[in-house]
Amino acid sequence: MTDVKSIFNKPGDSKKRRLDDLSNLVKRYKSGLDDEPSGLETSGVNDDNGDKQDVDFIDSRLDEPLEDDEGGRFFGSGLTEEQHEYLDYVDMHENQAEDEKYDAAWVRRQITKLNRIMQRNSQLRAKFYDKPQKFLESEEELDTAVKTLSVLTEHSALYPSFVEQDGLKIFGDLFAHENSDIVVDAVQVFEELTDEDTKADDTDMNVLLHGAIDAGLLDALITNLSRLDESKGANENDQKQPDEVQIEDPERSGVFQILNVIENFSSYQETADVLFIDGTSKRRVGDTGLLPWLLQRILVKEKPVSQNMQYAAEVLSIILQKSRIARMHFCQHEYANKDLGELSGVDVLLRILAGYRRFDPPAEEPEEMEMFENVFDSLAIIVQDPTGKDKLLEYEGIDLLILVLKNGGRRGKARAIKVVDYALSSGLSSQLATDLVNNDGLAVIFKLFMSSRFADAKNHRSAARENNTVSIDAVLGIVASLFRNLPDSSSQKVKLLARFVEKDFEKLDRLLLFRDLTVKRIDRVDIIIGAERATFTATKPKQKEAVEDWEAELEAREAEWYIRRLEDGLFRLQLIDTVIAWLVAEDDEGDLGIKNYIVNKLVETKATLDHVKNTLEAYREGILPKTPSTDNGGVDGATEEEQEQKQEATDLAEMLAVLCEFL
Repeated sequence: MTDVKSIFNKPGDSKKRRLDDLSNLVKRYKSGLDDEPSGLETSGVNDDNGDKQDVDFIDSRLDEPLEDDEGGRFFGSGLTEEQHEYLDYVDMHENQAEDEKYDAAWVRRQITKLNRIMQRNSQLRAKFYDKPQKFLESEEELDTAVKTLSVLTEHSALYPSFVEQDGLKIFGDLFAHENSDIVVDAVQVFEELTDEDTKADDTDMNVLLHGAIDAGLLDALITNLSRLDESKGANENDQKQPDEVQIEDPERSGVFQILNVIENFSSYQETADVLFIDGTSKRRVGDTGLLPWLLQRILVKEKPVSQNMQYAAEVLSIILQKSRIARMHFCQHEYANKDLGELSGVDVLLRILAGYRRFDPPAEEPEEMEMFENVFDSLAIIVQDPTGKDKLLEYEGIDLLILVLKNGGRRGKARAIKVVDYALSSGLSSQLATDLVNNDGLAVIFKLFMSSRFADAKNHRSAARENNTVSIDAVLGIVASLFRNLPDSSSQKVKLLARFVEKDFEKLDRLLLFRDLTVKRIDRVDIIIGAERATFTATKPKQKEAVEDWEAELEAREAEWYIRRLEDGLFRLQLIDTVIAWLVAEDDEGDLGIKNYIVNKLVETKATLDHVKNTLEAYREGILPKTPSTDNGGVDGATEEEQEQKQEATDLAEMLAVLCEFL
């Protein structure tokens, strides 16, 4: 509901648009303020102090009724009688709005009203197509009526009723309107309806989202991405000084709002995939033009990077994370670019990142920095799928990532190391691992390993939260993956083993030092968790009917405690001990001296290979695949993606079992 105070607020102070039927009234009120006298003129007679007064002005004021000091012209509200009437009208309108009942009948009235106004506007446009002034008033009326639908955000229980009464068809017609201003306003209202800030019930929101998909609204929105010209006014705004107020162009704002709607759809798991495939025709996302538009948008060369470009990169990373359908299409299809020809999605990401192989985006350009991070996020998501790994290899992505790790800025290195880790983190990465070694990647990886800060190893939690430094865990993960993926007895694996032997086993010393620091960190955490467990155990109820709830709470807490142990070093210890087990297995005969060196160094820290074995056995037990409980189809009710994840976990568990035999 409109608040009187909102009349005086700047546009954009509130994230959501509220019901506002009084725009013309407010304009009249504001124009009245502009007509007020700004002060006393200096011409006239002198007062006792030598100051001049306008005699006519003073005489005219004497004829006006006096007001008390609190409500006077200069001490009170400063409003004229006419302006008071305007505000009284506003108050009356608000009181009426408060008494209005919002139910299915209200929805029906609004839809009927909008349909009538739209029909009238359409008729006037057709009749006076060459005389815009003839239908301008009807479009103002339509624009105002559209905004009234914002009130549904406060009554989201009416979403099903709105869908049932073909309310979404109105948005479809509005999105196709000839007036782009009306299109933009309609998009903003629809964005408000689908935003998670509405606190709508999941059931009601799903009805709205699926209804929008069935009504073809997504196609209409995506069409408008290309239709709206966000370049309008861009140059003028860019030339303004920083302290000048910049007026956002409506069409640029409209593109941003459409991206916001797409993000809203992607936020709900039930509609994330539906966003990219039509349930009836099985039409894939590429046919809608969404992915091609996003890729074209982030390829545009902008200086500085605009908010829309950054947001396009962010939305791309979100939908790639949420939808496997989108990931498959992104990797398998090529997209036409007028300057560069046919490009794969992975190729686009690599081309953008190639521009940052020697430096990070400027710190004073936050939009460019976010865009840069979002592109890295998209690449990290893609390379975890088999198809993404193939594309990374095809477009020489490992070579580029090694260059970033060698010469890039701090932020670039921190993100590139994670992408390499994700790319190698499965048994399907043999060629990528070989490619990394052949391109002198070992020198880069072990340089990062030896330069890792000891503080990171001492305090895993603080290191994990730091996004701008190279992660020790990522480096350890890469080394473990190289042992797993490089062919046995290959020259590449020999080079890997040689790294741990050279310079008097200095890499082994660093690895075992990290292990000791990590174990001590976990021991401190275990003491705290042990005390919490003992305290909770003492609360076990004696009544049988209460025991079941207590046990359920204990199970939930055990899961939380395990996650805390992982965050505070257990995951790192699992990686370290996996590398140790691989080194022992590769030097089982002791010819390289690695095994004996490890055994002797472990003794110095009061540890043995049995401790390493215990870590891996617990690790293996934790990742053994459980039977999926979903009902999404596939074997055992699991999706194809879940089946692949289950197979990967099974393969990793089998590998750990073999390594334990060498310990």
